[in-house]
Amino acid sequence: MIKSLSWILAGSIAVSGCSGPIQTRVQTHQVIASPAEKQFTISSLDAVANQDLALARDVVAKSLSAKGYQLTPNASILVHVGLSDRLANFSINAGDKTAEETIAIAKKAKPLQSCQDREHRLTVNLFDQARGSKLYSGNASEYHCKGTIQKSLPFLAKSALSGLDTDVSEAPRSATHSRLGTD
Repeated sequence: MIKSLSWILAGSIAVSGCSGPIQTRVQTHQVIASPAEKQFTISSLDAVANQDLALARDVVAKSLSAKGYQLTPNASILVHVGLSDRLANFSINAGDKTAEETIAIAKKAKPLQSCQDREHRLTVNLFDQARGSKLYSGNASEYHCKGTIQKSLPFLAKSALSGLDTDVSEAPRSATHSRLGTD
């Protein structure tokens, strides 16, 4: 009986490494006020055709519609969507040697973790073509061991757009949201 309980306990500890709260790291920036007419179109220019990116665009369009925006072919707001799915065990730096900054930090594995973490990141930029300016930028990222980018996208889109139509600010706002799901 005690042996059975120890195997159950060991199994539950092993599984717990892949479930639990998922932290969504979010950065948003309302650069200029949104126009009164909330119509948008989505840029579909890609270097390579990608099904996940096409799905990301659809999810972002639905999220914008839920916020009162209307998808229209000749709208003044142009939406650009970026998506990445990368191994999370290395950091990414950008800029030249005099102004280099880390844009994604390396993540260490959890104890008893059975697979390698990946980072799912969604970036959404809105440009007001009539005013010739960036209107909004938002990005959201999560680490996953077993979770898929397809399952993450609705949460990433909601988080990346969470600062849209807020007060204009000089600097981006950062936050961390927690949710339950498959890590």
